[in-house]
Amino acid sequence: MRAVLIAAALLAAPALAQNNKIKPEPQPAAQAESLRPPPGTPAPAPNPSGPFIPGPMVATPVVVDRDSLMQQLARINEKLAQATGQARRDKQLQKLLEDARASLKDVGRHVANAPPARTEPPRPAPPPPQPSVQPISESMLQSLLSAIRHEPFSDDQLNVLEQAASTQYFLVAQAQQLLRSFAFSNDRIKAMRLLRPRLLDLENGFKLYESFEHSSDKDELKRILATSTP
Repeated sequence: MRAVLIAAALLAAPALAQNNKIKPEPQPAAQAESLRPPPGTPAPAPNPSGPFIPGPMVATPVVVDRDSLMQQLARINEKLAQATGQARRDKQLQKLLEDARASLKDVGRHVANAPPARTEPPRPAPPPPQPSVQPISESMLQSLLSAIRHEPFSDDQLNVLEQAASTQYFLVAQAQQLLRSFAFSNDRIKAMRLLRPRLLDLENGFKLYESFEHSSDKDELKRILATSTP
């Protein structure tokens, strides 16, 4: 009885082994098409256990180096030409290689004739903001006049004016008040050389002639007002 069971098992083993070899059934084209992701979804990651299904292609403009790309296309074309020469016996393979070379040449023509990428010129930097210049305030003007009058000598008075003129601006009417603080016309001329670069309303400069009596002083005043950097 045991011998019969062993014999039956030996006879059934090849059939079981043959049935366990399951061959994968080819998927029809419609079923493979249904496996594609819908438009707008990213391409799935490659699956080692199954076929890779690429995602939808999206045209994205890029900038490439024309000369470098043309050199790469030329090398690919040379390799295809060598492969075409070696595949003369296989007409179907030769036809595929010739089609690939034709497509490659078409790509090369598109690259060679493509217009250069448009690059926007750099925008010029905006001009720096102009500093807001204001004439000396009335209170500071009175303090300056007081400081000048408290100095006994003209050189010291001019030093006080020079220090104030290094940071302050003046109107012509304010300059007239300052000129009255100097007793001598020669000192008033020196004061005008200090005030000229700091005058804001030079169009009213004609009023300053009232502060001088002699023609020579008025001529010197004219030269001072006419120069931008006396």
